[in-house]
Amino acid sequence: MSQKCVELLLGRILTDEDFRRSFFPVRASSFDVAASLGLNLTPVEKSALATLRRRDFEFIAQGLDPRISRSGVSTTDGAGAGSDDRRFS
Repeated sequence: MSQKCVELLLGRILTDEDFRRSFFPVRASSFDVAASLGLNLTPVEKSALATLRRRDFEFIAQGLDPRISRSGVSTTDGAGAGSDDRRFS
């Protein structure tokens, strides 16, 4: 289950601009945010993830199709940004 949590966390960082802003810079509270979404990580995973750089994710996110990304601007018609579900299962 833990590897799945790492993958879900990385995907969320990549596709959700607001989440990315709340996660970086990486600190203890970053993992509290992840845990609030049900993403529980081991100390080894946290140590490895602490080396992530926001600019790398920003660069990749710019190339993603907007239909699979959440922008920092909310839409009222539900188009484009996807669901607002903040929990993973």
